[in-house]
Amino acid sequence: MTTTLLTSWPLDGVVIDLTRTQIDVIGGEWEFTGDTTQTGEPLMLSGDTGPFPLSYVYVTYGPLIPAPRPVTHADVYAALTACPAGADEEKKPTPRTFAALLGRLRRRAA
Repeated sequence: MTTTLLTSWPLDGVVIDLTRTQIDVIGGEWEFTGDTTQTGEPLMLSGDTGPFPLSYVYVTYGPLIPAPRPVTHADVYAALTACPAGADEEKKPTPRTFAALLGRLRRRAA
């Protein structure tokens, strides 16, 4: 076991972001321990389960998705000020466009 400063790891054509908590298909949360196997593969831990190599977690519990990040005050402010009040009539936000913007912000936070 070796400690290393990995931030991502390619696995089956997908780059796993090791700086974020990963969620498996049953809702378990996996975090990178900061350690690697002798071959350099990241070790993942979920509560008292593990540590296991990332490939084992991916095959057994995966696929993995990054845990959503909370929407920040800056994100909300950007949504509220995205279209100025004096904009042209066709550029003014409608409830539908505002809901679409909030949806994009939620997806970006994920």
